[in-house]
Amino acid sequence: MPTFTVNGQRIYARTEGPTEGQLALLIHGWSSSWYALSPLLEQVARRYRCMALDLPGYGSSPPLAQPASIPAYADLLAELIRQHTDGRAVLIGHSMGGMISVTLALRHPELVERMVLVCPTISGRLSGFINTVISPVVWLEQFRLGQRLSRAIESQFVSLSDRLMRPASFAERSGISEADYRRLRADARRPGQGKVRAECYRAMRDNDLRGALGHVEAPALVLWGAED
Repeated sequence: MPTFTVNGQRIYARTEGPTEGQLALLIHGWSSSWYALSPLLEQVARRYRCMALDLPGYGSSPPLAQPASIPAYADLLAELIRQHTDGRAVLIGHSMGGMISVTLALRHPELVERMVLVCPTISGRLSGFINTVISPVVWLEQFRLGQRLSRAIESQFVSLSDRLMRPASFAERSGISEADYRRLRADARRPGQGKVRAECYRAMRDNDLRGALGHVEAPALVLWGAED
């Protein structure tokens, strides 16, 4: 996959579509990679120049130099847009990627033409399972002993969060194959994923967008599953 360097940060992305087409960024969610949005590429690339990203710390992209935050991701992607187009981009964001998309549209409205938000995280209120698994680790990491503990049990937390991606977790199980599951699980088990997940958990909790939605200028299509 091509590698792009933005402010010294390497970002891996799968690119498809006409080279002169309007830029569309596909932004994945928490504990994921570009591959989670790969089923959209063929359709979207018929019209747009697509970049399906590995956010820093996920997939093949190295982590940020500082702890992950939603504004940091948004600002980095804003600079990526500036590097690759003189116009506005279309943002397609899933879950945490939706939160990053909205944050980017708020901080850099001149760069965003429209958005598609798929089950976006908006309030920072996360599922009970995620809260149960991740919240204690995030709290403990404030202390030196907690940092050692979280490193020691990182693999156990990664294993627990695998449950979110199993085919049995989907209302329509044909929506994800065993091959898809193995690929997504492999991405989620890359070294350092426990730390990145904890950082992004905190980042989402600290980025409540409910009071700012009225200031978003770009039109948005919001999609969500009835059983999500």
